[in-house]
Amino acid sequence: MEQKEPINNTLTAACTFVIAAIAVAAALAYTRAIMIPFVVALFLSYFIAPIVLFFKSKLRFPHWLAVISAFLGVAIFVTIFVLVLRNSIIEIIDSFYLYEEKIQRLSENLINYANHFGLPINKHSVMLRLKDLPVFSFVQSAAGVAAGLLVDFGLMMIFLIFLVSGHSIDKEKTGIALEIDEKVRGYILTKVATSLLTALCVWIVLESFHLDLALMLGLLTFFLAFIPTLGSLVATLLPLPIALIQFEGGWQVLGIIFIPAVIQILIGNILEPKLLGKGLDLHPITILLSLMFWGLIWGVGGAFLAVPVTAVLKIVLEKIALTKGFSEMLAGRSPFRQA
Repeated sequence: MEQKEPINNTLTAACTFVIAAIAVAAALAYTRAIMIPFVVALFLSYFIAPIVLFFKSKLRFPHWLAVISAFLGVAIFVTIFVLVLRNSIIEIIDSFYLYEEKIQRLSENLINYANHFGLPINKHSVMLRLKDLPVFSFVQSAAGVAAGLLVDFGLMMIFLIFLVSGHSIDKEKTGIALEIDEKVRGYILTKVATSLLTALCVWIVLESFHLDLALMLGLLTFFLAFIPTLGSLVATLLPLPIALIQFEGGWQVLGIIFIPAVIQILIGNILEPKLLGKGLDLHPITILLSLMFWGLIWGVGGAFLAVPVTAVLKIVLEKIALTKGFSEMLAGRSPFRQA
């Protein structure tokens, strides 16, 4: 009977948790336009608040000047990214006809190679389809997505200003708030540092090969590094189409893919776990499932926020007796283990 009681409690908690999770997921999906900018602002405040405190404690800035100085640094970084993205789009448009010729030559070589091995491919049909590719409509749709991101960014900045400008950031936190603060801030600062290092190394490699859009690809590598596993894979394969077109299948393509892949493995699988230590205490399967869940609820934004949101959820569940077993499961431990 003593063994059945914790099992029954766990089953009751499981049913309650599933029902609550479905209701919360529906609410989060419905309010995603507001919640994503707010949650991004909330986690960014963990990164900006220490900068504000540094300006106040070390440089003796008044509170309002410390906040303005911190946001000025963020504005400079965002401006650089927007300018790089703008210049990259202009470069793509200006080089459109040059890329078109290279795509045709690469396609011809691939078709001839396939025909050499007896694969029947209609060269004329392929060339007609290449000419009909909706490149400019793709650029227009990308511009529409960029405009939507700017709106979300503006809303996020409003939330961030209110979160950081309050004097409550000076107050010392205790209990669950302190644990969340330490773990989330440690994760974000470590992730920013390792992502910057990864992006810098990848940019140097791509620039050494004189790959077009190397700087933009380096910046995208920085942002994609915040998506567990999948982000590193996408960042590694992202230069492949440009490399194939620019070098027309030359040996440089192997270096452009292989060297950044090694960098991603060394930093993501060796350096970052050592810096994080026990870190967020989340099992790799939990991280993968959270990536799928939050991606389903909030799309790409959810993929970026999956790990820190799940980490906060785990800490909260751990403090509630009824849901402590779920916290153990998120860490990859048995909920029935003895204390």
